[in-house]
Formats: sequence, structure tokens, C-alpha cells
Amino acid sequence: MRNSFTLLLVLVLAASSIVSVLPVKAEARTIVVPDDYATISLAIENALDGDTVFVKKGTYQESTLAINKSLLLIGEDVDGTILNLDPPLVEAMILYNRLMILSTAITINANNVKLQGFTVNIPRDEYGYGGGLHANGDGIEVINNKIANNSVYLSGSMLNITCNSIQGTLEVAGSNITVANNTIKYNLKVQGTFNLISANEIGSGYYWSGIHLDGSFNCVVGNSFSSMSTDHSNFNVIVGNSFVNLDMRKYGEGGCNNTIISKNRVTGNGGINDGIWLYDGENNTISGNSIHNCENALTLGTSYSTASARSNSIYLNNFINNSNHIAPISGSDHTVNHFDNGVKGNYYDDYQGNDANWDGVGDSPYTIQETRWDEELKSDVTIVFFQDNYPLMSPFDIDGFSVELPEWASSSLSTLPEPDTSTPFPIIPVVTATVAVVAVIGVGLLVYFRKRHH
Repeated sequence: MRNSFTLLLVLVLAASSIVSVLPVKAEARTIVVPDDYATISLAIENALDGDTVFVKKGTYQESTLAINKSLLLIGEDVDGTILNLDPPLVEAMILYNRLMILSTAITINANNVKLQGFTVNIPRDEYGYGGGLHANGDGIEVINNKIANNSVYLSGSMLNITCNSIQGTLEVAGSNITVANNTIKYNLKVQGTFNLISANEIGSGYYWSGIHLDGSFNCVVGNSFSSMSTDHSNFNVIVGNSFVNLDMRKYGEGGCNNTIISKNRVTGNGGINDGIWLYDGENNTISGNSIHNCENALTLGTSYSTASARSNSIYLNNFINNSNHIAPISGSDHTVNHFDNGVKGNYYDDYQGNDANWDGVGDSPYTIQETRWDEELKSDVTIVFFQDNYPLMSPFDIDGFSVELPEWASSSLSTLPEPDTSTPFPIIPVVTATVAVVAVIGVGLLVYFRKRHH
């Protein structure tokens, strides 16, 4: 019997020691500004990981904000919660010049931070380099804010930047980033993989403002912008956008390959750079697009000997009111690309062929060719730049066109998140776990003594 009581004492003491050594995590708090703290900076300083700092409507004057812990910083109303920041000047070397620029206005160096519901006013310095928001971490969310005058830069994974008005440039770098439903004044720069760029309005009317993409396995869907450029980017999906110009370049370094360009509306201004230009790349699919009012609607290759556009598929596109539907660049060979899918090609508004069987496909090919003098043969020779064997007799309905997406892109587009406005970060129930341990020990004791009794 004495042994039984001794064992009981040991087990109880063990349970007590477990309770004493396991840390107890306080429940997440909601700190209210200005009720609990007069300023947002003080509230952030006194917050713990997982806390929410809720800022009531009003105008708040701060120098800068620095967030280095996981918390939610939520404004009551984006139009009524005004944050005026006045960052100090710092010295910087820009283009070999020593300049005084604004320091960063909002700095985030933590994971799982949410910034939501603020109008942020930042003075623009003389050079336009300083100020702005810089964030580095995973799981950061910037939702439903109005950020005036300066640019926003974020790096990390699983970022969510949605429903913001940014009066500058937005730069993101990392993976699994969502940039959706934003209004961006100048440019959107994206670097990384498996990112989703959706339903953004980008640019202030300036020709070169738009999207700059450097990376692979990205989806660019349903955006409106002037210009887009991709550098050394492969396996991307560019679908359902409205723009003036798309440049796919990085010639001499492998080019841009295996990209789907579909269901886009390309409306040029009559300029030579309008339309789609694939400088260098292979196995790209350009289908179901409407391209009109361009100087050169589609350009494949360049005059550089190191660049090559080969084995690309171009079909079911509409070429309307362009000076050149397919630009015949000197030195390029468009016969190495495919201008139909074996059954149907593209619609060209200057096609003069017939359709005797009324199947909607022309009876004769659509070609662009040129007659040149061959000095070696001492005669004129005909050079065929490209040939579409099955030209369409009427414009193709791009709205009804079904794009076959790779599995990774289908998964990305099916998980476009809705802005989360309320969910706090989970708190691990350490106390509950401790009680559970004690309960298990208690059950063990009960079983033990019952066995001893029998």
C-alpha cells in the first residue's frame, strides 16, 4: 500500500511540474487607439504577437511606423481613418549622387502582419525615392488601404495585396503572392514564382506604365494596363487582359518560353511598339486574342542574330485594322512557327480568298511574302515570311474561347482569396493542453488503482 501512495505522489508531482514548466500564452488582446493608447506607435510598442491594434476613425499624426511582431493593424474605416506620416530625411547614394531622401514611412519586418483600412498620407520628397511602405516577411496582408504619393515594396511568401489604391509603384518579390483588385498609378513589378496577378488597374495613361514580370509559373489574369514586359520568364499564363503592348524579351539568354497568351484585347495607338512582340522564345501559345489598331500587331524575333522565335503556335486570333498583321522583320524566319492548329488559323481583315464550301475557312493560304534580288542567282526570289494555311473568313469569338490551362495555373486561379477583414491569428491553447496532460495522468492513476484493488 505504501508503494501505491508513493507512486501516486510521484505522478501528481510530475503533473504539477508539467503545469509549471509549460508556458502560458495569454489570449490575444484587442488594443484600441486612442482609448488604450493615444498613438498608433505606442499601441504597436505595447502589443504582443497575435494582438489586434484597432484604430478608430480620426486623423493621426506620426513620424514613422515600425512593426516587428505578428499583429493586426486595423483601421475602422479606410476613408475615415487617416494616418499622416512625416518620416525624417536620410542620406542616400542615388546614381552616384549623394542625396537627402525621406526614410521609409512604414516598415514591416515580421511574419503574419495585416495592415488594413487606412488612408496613408506621406509627403513626396524632391527625388521621389524615399518614403513608402517596405515589408519583409511571410503571410503579410495589405488590404483595402489608400497609400498616397509613394511606392510599396513587399517581399516574402504567401503575401496578399488586395483592394488597395497605391499612388506610386508596387513591387513584390517572392512566391505564392496574390495581387488583386488594386489600383496602381505607375507600375507593378513582380519577381518570383507561382504568383497571381488579377483584376488590377495599372497606369496613369503613360505608355510604358504597366506590368514588369521577371519569373516563371505566374498567372496574369484580367488586368488593365498600357504595357507589359517579361524578362527571361517561362511557363506563365497571360489571359484576359486589356493592354496596348506586350514585350517578351531577354534575347540571347534563352528567351521567354512555354507561355500561354490568350483572350487578351490588344488595342494599339498606331505606334510601332504596339501589339505583341516575342523577341526570343519557343513553345509559346498565342491564341484567342483580338489585336487591332497597331503598327505591328504581332512581331516574332528580332534582327539580332542571337535571338530566335521558333516553334510557337499562333491561331484563332483576330487581326483587325493593323498596318502589319505579322511584322516581317529582316533576318527572321516565320516559317519555323505555326500559324494554325491544323484545322483553323487566324482572322485577317485584309484576306481576299474565297470559301467555296462555306466552312468558315478560306480555300487558299494567307501569306506574307516579299520578292528580293538574289545576287548569287542573279534573279528575283520570293521569300515567304509566314503562311497561315487555314485563314478564317470572319472574326473569331474570343469570349467563347476556352483556354486549356496547365494544372498549376488552374489551381492558382481557383483559390483566389476574398479579402479577410476579421480573422485574428490563432492562439495555441497551451493551458488546455496542460489540463489534458493532467487528465490523462489522472485516468492512468484511476486504472492503476482499480487494478491494484482487484
